[in-house]
Amino acid sequence: MTVTQPDSLPATTTHHENTVAIVGGTGALGLGLATRWAHSGVHVRIGSRRAEAAQGCADKLPGAVGGDNTTMIEGAAAVVVAVPFSAHAETMRAIAKIIQPGQLVIDTTAPLLPAGPRGLRPIAPWAGSAAQQAQALLPDGTGLVSALQTVSAATLQNTELPLDEDVLLCGDHTADKVLAADLIDRIPGLRTIDCGLLDISGISERITALLIGINKRYKTHTGIRLTGLPQPLPR
Repeated sequence: MTVTQPDSLPATTTHHENTVAIVGGTGALGLGLATRWAHSGVHVRIGSRRAEAAQGCADKLPGAVGGDNTTMIEGAAAVVVAVPFSAHAETMRAIAKIIQPGQLVIDTTAPLLPAGPRGLRPIAPWAGSAAQQAQALLPDGTGLVSALQTVSAATLQNTELPLDEDVLLCGDHTADKVLAADLIDRIPGLRTIDCGLLDISGISERITALLIGINKRYKTHTGIRLTGLPQPLPR
């Protein structure tokens, strides 16, 4: 992954290296990511508003721990937010009270709302995208990237299914994107693609609705793959 943007902030420093806290870790995507990372040797902390539910999920994964979101976030190098858009603003406000300098937030949220028989449909958040909404709600200087909206939760949870797809990554600072890519690429079969600044994230977020529709019509779990890129991607 090549990152070329100039930075205006100092490089992100890590806390407990190789540790990821997942806010919303008992949900479909959060649990899928926890499953793949735990089986890849990453130290996973599953966070939830219900600590017992988080611990119950963690008990099924190698080396994982579970608890309330605040406890799980403390000291983690990366904090992955995997909540539905309806809970996004509330979650970011809660994180804003406890996030510390040097911790990276990876926002996986796609702004979708139910639309009756048409299923989930994309909406336009007041800030332009979910990631930009997060940026507005988190403290100035918080490390923030947007990624993982296009990866199937069902496929992630089933470790017998191989992955072979790209992850679209947006962010304003090189150090943040490198840390996020190093973590995401620990999951075999995922390849992180630097897609530019955070304000591009609205495009990748809306692709989620497209994939949901394709999955419904073809009864499958699709991902995306970009062609014509060098192998391996330079960093």
